[in-house]
Amino acid sequence: MKYRLFRYTEITMDVSKPYRAISPGVDGDVLVVLAGLRKPRTGSEIARLAGRSQRGVQPVLDRLAEHGLSSQTRAGRAYTYELNRNHLLAPVVIEMAAVREKLFRQLQRAIADWAVQPDHVSLFGSTARKSGDASSDIDLFIVRPQGIDAGHVKWARQIAELSLTVQESTGNHAGISEVSAKELPELLVERPPVIRDLAEHGVDLAGTPFRRLVSAR
Repeated sequence: MKYRLFRYTEITMDVSKPYRAISPGVDGDVLVVLAGLRKPRTGSEIARLAGRSQRGVQPVLDRLAEHGLSSQTRAGRAYTYELNRNHLLAPVVIEMAAVREKLFRQLQRAIADWAVQPDHVSLFGSTARKSGDASSDIDLFIVRPQGIDAGHVKWARQIAELSLTVQESTGNHAGISEVSAKELPELLVERPPVIRDLAEHGVDLAGTPFRRLVSAR
C-alpha cells in the first residue's frame, strides 16, 4: 500500500442530536420535531417522530401549549400540535433544530477562505450518519491537491485552523483523514472503511463531489 492516510485527532456536542447541549431531555426532542413539522400532528405522531413514548411526550406538549410556544387544536378525540412560529422563542427553537446544518455551512465558509484549495472535503462517520454521541469525533476527509505535500506551511496551517474551528464551534475533536490527489486512486481501489463510509454516508463540503471523484477514477 503506497498511499499514506494521515489521521489527525488534534485537538463535546452530541453529533446525532447537537441540541441536547442545552436541552438534553424529552423537551429538546419534542421541540426539534415541532420545528420540523409542515402540518399539525397528534401527540402520538410527535412521540413517534421524537423516538419517545407518548407518556413522556404528552406532558411536554401540554406545557408548551400552556406557554403558547405550541398550538393545541382538537381533532376528533385527539389534539394536534404545531410550533407557534409567531412566539418570541420560536426562532430559538428553529435555530436549535438547525445546528447540524449550521455546522456544515460554517465548515464550508472556512474552507472557501483557504489560500490552498483542496481537491475535495467531505464529512463522514457518525456526524454524517446522524449517530454517535458527545464523545464522537467530527470526521473530515480531505484530498490534498497535486504539488502540495502534508508539510506545506500554508496547507498545514489551514488543517490546524479547521481543527480549531470544529473544536471551538462544537467542543468535539476533529478527526481529519487526509490523502493526496496522487494517492487517491489506490485508496479508491482498496476501499478501506473510510472510503466505504464516504460512499454510503458522506456529506460533500468542498471541491469535487465524492461520487464524481469515484466515477472519474
